[in-house]
Amino acid sequence: MAIEVNGKMVETDEEGYLTNLGDWNEDVAKVLSAQDSLELTDSHWEVINFLREYYDEYQIAPAVRVVTKAIGKKLGKDKGNSIPI
Repeated sequence: MAIEVNGKMVETDEEGYLTNLGDWNEDVAKVLSAQDSLELTDSHWEVINFLREYYDEYQIAPAVRVVTKAIGKKLGKDKGNSIPI
């Protein structure tokens, strides 16, 4: 499968995930979210950017408990306890 982003075809797997992480950019994220009828807000981007930074540093997606604790530490306890999306 593939999606078109700014005139370029970006490959995805059968579940809609990117097959090449290097293809990711904000425009790709917007197209993928639009497929789910979701408009990304500033709160979404805070979490997306946090997760991308975490993955870049540790080369693994964090467990939910780790995400909650780390987001609270970095973005504030109110966001760590309940992320408004």
